[in-house]
Amino acid sequence: MVGHSGARDMQPIFIGGCERSGTTLLGGMLGSHREYLCVPEMLFKFDICRLAADDGDARVDAPAVLHTLARRSKFRLWELAGDLATVPHERLTARELVEWLVKAYGNRLGRATPRFWVDHTPRNIRYARTLFDLCPDARMVHLVRDGRAVAASILPLDWGPNSIGEAARFWAERLAYGFAAEARWPGQVVRVRYEDLIEDPLATLQRLCAAWAIPFDPVMCRGNGFRVPHYTAAQHALVGQTPDPARGTDWQRQLTRRQIEIFESTTTDMLALLGYAPIFGLRARKASRRESLGAGLQELTRAEVVNRYRKWRRKRRTIAPRGTG
Repeated sequence: MVGHSGARDMQPIFIGGCERSGTTLLGGMLGSHREYLCVPEMLFKFDICRLAADDGDARVDAPAVLHTLARRSKFRLWELAGDLATVPHERLTARELVEWLVKAYGNRLGRATPRFWVDHTPRNIRYARTLFDLCPDARMVHLVRDGRAVAASILPLDWGPNSIGEAARFWAERLAYGFAAEARWPGQVVRVRYEDLIEDPLATLQRLCAAWAIPFDPVMCRGNGFRVPHYTAAQHALVGQTPDPARGTDWQRQLTRRQIEIFESTTTDMLALLGYAPIFGLRARKASRRESLGAGLQELTRAEVVNRYRKWRRKRRTIAPRGTG
């Protein structure tokens, strides 16, 4: 496929799955290869797709769109404000504009023309139809992780679910999107387990690359092919380090037994189907009415007060103001 510049389009690899399932870890692994470029999470690509869909000829005014995106914090994570003056003053397809941004980001790293670019936005799995419409030649990884580990990882953060019951529903809902994508695009969507990735990264990455007949290099196991933005540095502190198999079972000491039981009360069969042995199984007791009321109050107070303030403070400290970059 040839883009507006006449150069052959780069092939995208989208990594998706439930948040805190290791999408950034895998992105950094693939990005360690000289032919792959791992970019920061690209939530704004969906905005570009919406604007293109709203237009009669499926093209957008590139400068106008980027002027709008520059106001948004997720776009400013890319630190491209200084590059926007060079955007083509013409109408581009959504893919052409997305790839222009990828190349602009690659230029900053001295890697302007990779064969593959990797986007590790977890939400990719929820928008598989949109992404395959945007890039029919794309490949997608559905990254799966033990839901109890996801819960242990996400509960302390300033976004996402704030109670164990909500974390269970959060995990199961996102898995459903992944299963649907696997069924709809067999071969293009490949499932990878986080635990396999950290326990045997060499074999797991070899299998993934072989499934798509794309280049593999053992250097990928280092996982240092992504520059983590300041905004997410704390929650991605382990990215770039050698994968530690112990991270697969940390949840057993991070969650209480009652939290594990409540989680399993609604996800026992899902855990078992994915190869994760339940502790309580069908004996798991659901949250009592009192526990449910307490969890609801916790969700409300943390989401609307505590987490909103924490997230605002983190943005103030780490994201460049508008017009800089």
